[in-house]
Amino acid sequence: MDHPFMKTIYAQTFDKEAYAQYLVGQLHMFRCLEALCEGLQSTLPIRAVYDKALLRREALEKDLGFWRDGQKAMPSPSAATAGYLRQLEEDGKDPWMLLCHHFLQYNAVLSGGQFLGKMVSGKAGSTPPKGAEFYTFHLQADENAHGRVQRYLEALDKLDIPEAKRSQMLECMRKVYKLLLDMFDEAYAVAKIEGISFTESQAATKAAEGSKKKGPPPPPMPAADKAITASELSRHNGSKAGMPILTSVLGRVYDVTVAKDLFGKGGPYEMFAGHDGTYNLAVMSLQKKTLDVFDYELEEEEKEALADWLAYFDKRYDRPIGMLSDREHSYELADLPRATKIPFEFEEDDEEESTKAAASPPASRL
Repeated sequence: MDHPFMKTIYAQTFDKEAYAQYLVGQLHMFRCLEALCEGLQSTLPIRAVYDKALLRREALEKDLGFWRDGQKAMPSPSAATAGYLRQLEEDGKDPWMLLCHHFLQYNAVLSGGQFLGKMVSGKAGSTPPKGAEFYTFHLQADENAHGRVQRYLEALDKLDIPEAKRSQMLECMRKVYKLLLDMFDEAYAVAKIEGISFTESQAATKAAEGSKKKGPPPPPMPAADKAITASELSRHNGSKAGMPILTSVLGRVYDVTVAKDLFGKGGPYEMFAGHDGTYNLAVMSLQKKTLDVFDYELEEEEKEALADWLAYFDKRYDRPIGMLSDREHSYELADLPRATKIPFEFEEDDEEESTKAAASPPASRL
């Protein structure tokens, strides 16, 4: 993320030829990676993570056609790309080493690539947006990119990786990063243009979209009088059609059905459905083993984080529909400081604007 070439993408100042060279390297790399994985898609460990929806070759070919003005002749691999391909071919002889490449490449595009795609589309300046198919995944109807990453990680965690392979895989991933940085160096050498950091780019994007800094969130809303047992909460986990999806924060039970893409099957926060996620939110953890923890101690900054999350749930899902009646947390609302911000506040504002746009005539949509 801190490489000078990546910064030119964040700044939308990247040179067209430099970006085309980057895409050429990516296409050579993914062609080889996908050919190797296709031959092992029925064999562990590749079978655990193989998914045709993740394949990038065709998307990269479309993007190259755009950024190279329709040129069809495919350039030969650069020196850095050729170095990566040699390592990939060698690692392809061992499925566990091949898994390292698969893990790093696809998850990079699924996660960080989502913001890169916005920047690349903005630079392209076309309507409808073109030139960023590389970052677009056609996933399941109820799944987004972040949810897909989580599902990938869960599949990886279930693999029984031989102890003898672990250190080899770690070393393999270090080599992959070094080779990728060599490819970035080559692309940047085409045109050494100044860029900005990811954080600066995010801030600039929000400012350009008209987001405004707001004052501190209001105090937590009082919960409704309904008493809900932990057992009742657990049944509202999104597994049964027609049943509301519920989650609890500090014993405050929220109906999160409207965010089925987040809390439903395949969503990034699916694990919170039907559970109390207080401790996880306070310490910023996605470990399932710390769900439904009620006896715990929090540092001051963790109390602040929990207060902010309560403000988020109040704003996003309205007042709690009730309280857990048979579980008691180590802390109460009175023990928490006043919330200072709402997590993902900008994203929530964007979502509201998108909903308004969807209800407007097509000519008024962005």
